[in-house]
Formats: sequence, C-alpha cells, structure tokens
Amino acid sequence: MPAGDMNFEQVLGSVGAAHFLSEYWTKKPLYLKGAQGRFAQVFSWADLNQILAWHPPPQPQLRLFQEGVMVDLRRYIDGPVGNLRLNPGGLMAMLAQGATMIMDGVQEVAPSVQDLTSSFENALSCTCAANLYAGWRTQKGFNIHWDAHEVFALQLSGRKRWQVFAPTRIDPLADDIENAPPPKAQPIWEGILSDGDVLYLPRGFWHVAYPLDEPSLHMTWSAHTFTGVEFLQWWMRTLRRHPEARTSLTRLQDPEARKAYATKLVDLLAASTQGDPLDQFLRTQQAARRAYPRIRLPQGPVEHSASLTPKTIIRLANHCGLFIECEAGNPMAKFSLGGSYWYIRTEFVAAFQRLSGVQGVRLQELAATISDKSLVPMFHSTIEAFAGAGLLFKECD
Repeated sequence: MPAGDMNFEQVLGSVGAAHFLSEYWTKKPLYLKGAQGRFAQVFSWADLNQILAWHPPPQPQLRLFQEGVMVDLRRYIDGPVGNLRLNPGGLMAMLAQGATMIMDGVQEVAPSVQDLTSSFENALSCTCAANLYAGWRTQKGFNIHWDAHEVFALQLSGRKRWQVFAPTRIDPLADDIENAPPPKAQPIWEGILSDGDVLYLPRGFWHVAYPLDEPSLHMTWSAHTFTGVEFLQWWMRTLRRHPEARTSLTRLQDPEARKAYATKLVDLLAASTQGDPLDQFLRTQQAARRAYPRIRLPQGPVEHSASLTPKTIIRLANHCGLFIECEAGNPMAKFSLGGSYWYIRTEFVAAFQRLSGVQGVRLQELAATISDKSLVPMFHSTIEAFAGAGLLFKECD
C-alpha cells in the first residue's frame, strides 16, 4: 500500500464508518483486532528516526514522561532558548531507563500521517491531531487519566497493555467547574493492543497504558468535538450586535427596571432562535477548519497565472469551507477568510458554498449554480480577483 493510502474507513475495518458513527462515536469504547503490519505505511520506526535526525522538534512537541512525571528537558535537550537541539545521548539514556517518548502534532511533519488525519477530520467533522508514544520498559508514561477529547489509539509496532475505566463524570470538560473523581470500580476493559489493533475511547473514559518490556510504538488521534458550552459562548458573542446587550448595568438600580431589562435580553435570545443559531455555529466552526497545505510545484504558479476555462479546477487555498452570511434585502453576502471580511453578490453564494480546501470543483460546475447567466462573466472576474488575493487556487487535471 503506498504511503498515505490509509483512510478512516480502512482504520475501522469491518465495523465501517457508518456503523461506528451511529453506535460508538461519543458513546462507548471500541476495540478492534487488526492484521499485523497494516499501519506500517502510516508511520514506522524509520520515520521516527528520520524526524529525530533531521527535524528535531523543540519543546513541547517532544516530551519524555515516566510514571506520570515529565522528565527535565535538560536531560535530553541542549542549547539556549531559541536554538534548542536534541541531545541524542541523553535521549537514549532516558529511554533505556524507562521513560516514554511523546511527540505531539506528528501530522505536521509526516505526510502519511497528515493524509490520515485529514481523513479523520472529514469523517468526523472536527479538528484532529496525531500524537506519538514510544516506550521500551515497563514503566507507564502517564498515570490513570481521562482526556477532554475523543481518542483513537492505533498500535503501529509492538504491544501495550491498556486498562479502561468507566467515566465518573458525564462529558467532563478540560476547564470544568467540578473535578471528575478517580474511578473506584474495576476496569470495564483490559487487554493487549498488538501491532495493527485499534482502541477508541470517548471523552471522559479513564485509561492507562503500560509498555511490556519491549519496543512499543502507538499513535493517538485526538478528535476535538464542539460542546454546548462553546456554542453558548459563540451565541452570546453574536448578541453584541444589539445595543441592549451592550447596555451598562450601573443604571439599573430599580428592581422593576432590572426585571424589564432581563426580560428584554430573554426576548433577544428567543428571537435569535428563529434563525437556527446552532446550525450557524456548526457551520462557522466547520468553515474555520484549516485545510492542510497542498502545494503543487512546479505546475502551481503556471496554472495559477493561466486564463480561466470551463474545466479549470477551483479550490480554497487555506480553509476547508466557507461560512457565508446573508442578510435579507442586502444584495451582497460576506464571509471571513484570512483575517478579513470579503463580499460577493448573493447570486454567487451557492457557488462559493461548494468551494473546499480539500476537493476542487470545476469552474463550469460552479457557474451552473448561477441562475442569471448574464452574471457569469462577473462571477469569473470574482474568481480571478480572489485567486489574485491568494484565497483560491486555479488548478488543472
């Protein structure tokens, strides 16, 4: 299998993505037995050696932990701040003594991991990150803990023993107002993850993993889902457009005035539900996801400067999609991209909503969404302008 060919569906094997999303996702753990070596093209010991040799990641991307305690970075990192370098001798000594090596954000330095991460994100509609764990002795890296995100653990090489415990607080948050008490019950699952196996843990499930006195390499994909708290925070920010929400409260000394003001805010909230704010929130969060760079050299600059044709492929340069705001009676719609607001005619909204940073769309397919064909030349000019601003790519087959 060529590097980068593994996708989310293949990771789940016979379970399948549809069944997983309906029966397990955010609900209950899942253990999957897999064939030895099936993740060899995703990431290997050779890939790790190459990263450490040529791209030694600074703190905190590379960390060592032993029995729940972070190893002093001066034991394996040399140099002043701003010019840190890996101390290979110190690293080997710490690993030989039982430390676990953890490398965060592996999708940023390994193309095959980046490809699989993109597949995870597209299937789960949320942001994902890949972290690597390498251990040799029997000491655990972390003590028993729970994560504030969904976790997929893929055993890449060797074995590791896992214990999984039921949540002690439903859907805990990283910044929760109450701590989840440690589990007192026995594990709900305990077993060995071998090369090719997968373990999925929803948010809040306690777990701990132990090396088995042999080289073990596994990678986790953390999937950060959106919560009701995040929606409420976003919703409250949208109310700032109303002057009533910005009113100073120092003048509300009269009880009746306070009651009337509170009623007015409740009315604002009630009125905003008519527009389905939850749908707006989810679409804004999806649109904000950044697409992994797809740089096409040497042909990219040539394609980008070529004239548009019906078969020209259009793709967003940096984001997975667009959240476009439309107001009744306003002939222009707007969206945020690259830290600025951009405006398009409302007739072009359907076309721009089809744009993605993952999959390109032919210009003729985009133009077909415009009912008034006299506006197609203007649409082409808009595409050219956005391409010139670096917001879009123009590509060929």
